[in-house]
Amino acid sequence: MPNIVPIETERLQLVPLDFDSIGPEDHHRIERKLGLQLASMILGEQIDREIKAAMRTSLENIIRDKRQDQWFADWQSVLIILKGENAIIGGFCFQNRPDAHGQVQVGYMIGPEYQRNGYMTEALKRGISWIFERSDTSTVVAETTKSNLSSQSVLKKVGMVVYEETAKSLWWKIQKCA
Repeated sequence: MPNIVPIETERLQLVPLDFDSIGPEDHHRIERKLGLQLASMILGEQIDREIKAAMRTSLENIIRDKRQDQWFADWQSVLIILKGENAIIGGFCFQNRPDAHGQVQVGYMIGPEYQRNGYMTEALKRGISWIFERSDTSTVVAETTKSNLSSQSVLKKVGMVVYEETAKSLWWKIQKCA
């Protein structure tokens, strides 16, 4: 388990991937290292490649940011663990440090068999609340494709609203309450 205390929700544990936990390996290696059950998450070859690429990018960012900003490096990538199964069911990441306007972008994914149970909504609500409490973040944004109605539903449920539309995407935001 990382040195950082996980965030708890009713059904989930949100565990940051610290420098010692993350690597370009597959999620099963990380599950073993953290003492979790191996998830039956079948992501498909394309999504698995995307996750591995994202993990490599996170590792590079963590190595870079560890020197500059310990807090951001530790909370950049977060695993979503279902307490009842003690298994990784998805994850989210804050893709940047707060910019000059206090804005960060969040990206997320959840295994197909765990969708439509409210897990991602629960995780993002808590993660966004946490980042607002503990940093100079004032706005969290996310991007969805226009065809991804499930993701749009999650963002609506966490309180985000559409602020920009392109030919293929919707951009969402939620702002910190004063």
